[in-house]
Amino acid sequence: MTLTDYADSYCTLIGGSRGYREQLRVLCRRLPWHVHELDPYLISDYLQNALRHLSPSTVVNHRRMLTTLYRRAVRDGLATKSTAEICRVKSPPKIIRAWTLDELRRLLDAARQMKGGTVKYPCEYRHVMPAYVLVGYSSGLRRGDMLSMRWDDFSGNRLQVVMSKTGMPHVCVLDDAAMRSLEMLPRYDRVVFGTILCPDRLKITMKRLVALAGLTGTEKWLRRSSATYAELSGLSASYQLGHQTPGMAFRHYVDRAILAEFRKPVPSIPLAGVG
Repeated sequence: MTLTDYADSYCTLIGGSRGYREQLRVLCRRLPWHVHELDPYLISDYLQNALRHLSPSTVVNHRRMLTTLYRRAVRDGLATKSTAEICRVKSPPKIIRAWTLDELRRLLDAARQMKGGTVKYPCEYRHVMPAYVLVGYSSGLRRGDMLSMRWDDFSGNRLQVVMSKTGMPHVCVLDDAAMRSLEMLPRYDRVVFGTILCPDRLKITMKRLVALAGLTGTEKWLRRSSATYAELSGLSASYQLGHQTPGMAFRHYVDRAILAEFRKPVPSIPLAGVG
């Protein structure tokens, strides 16, 4: 089996998003490998050569995807387990930005005043978009998991989903505002948001909403804000996002400027006496 075919079957198995599937396809088309050939040495050689013409951040992403495929192939009995390690790739850290609570309030206010609505399954934007913002912030879920969320996934204010990217079950606890916002949505079938909003329409509508609120950022900033304020409240950002890799949430989703919101400066240097 070619690596491209295996990546496709892996995405189908875990219900991976269209964007994630395309990322895997673009990478695997570069590599004329079969899945049984995967091992740390082969992957490391590719990464070291890739650094000659690709940015470190791109190669870091390639390492992450190839490591995921290798581990899954070992688990499926299609590749040989090795004690060797895949080489590390250093990439300059990025400054993570999230929306503050005040900015989230502005986003929510703008959502409640949005004109228009969806057509095929009618719902006014002033109802669906506030619910999407509140649930997205409170749950910290990815777009794909938000759109596949079902009404019967709820037990009170607890939402249990199988995360599409990892295939692992995850429980979110939603706040009262998020739960109340869901009561405003029509129930056309068992899916909460995915029937009303398709991925492309959601992307366009979120971009419009952010502009209406006078903010910068993308839908992903909802997830970042969720992780940041979870950490600020003494909760685990990793658990909030359902990450399996320790430290990933803090490195890639937590806005450290917001996290330091209540931090005091070090004591001032005493001034010399005057006169």
